[in-house]
Amino acid sequence: MFRVTILAAFAIAIACLPASAQDKAKDWCTNAHMQKMQSTIGKMTDAAKKKEAKSHLAMSKAAMKAKDMDGCVKHMEQAHQAMGL
Repeated sequence: MFRVTILAAFAIAIACLPASAQDKAKDWCTNAHMQKMQSTIGKMTDAAKKKEAKSHLAMSKAAMKAKDMDGCVKHMEQAHQAMGL
């Protein structure tokens, strides 16, 4: 019985993973969010982090344009990390 409960919880957790990535794509992979990120990056003072964030934002934009939402989210997460978000 305990095994069944653990397996059921694991299956539910796995089923929820793609949904969270899709939610991020809906929120992050938009022109509005890209503009907001560009503005925020422009205000950064750490040159190395700013360069890293710009690079990942550019890759995220390219992925979005190619309709690669997984790539868009991946690079947006890296841009957020470079920005300390």
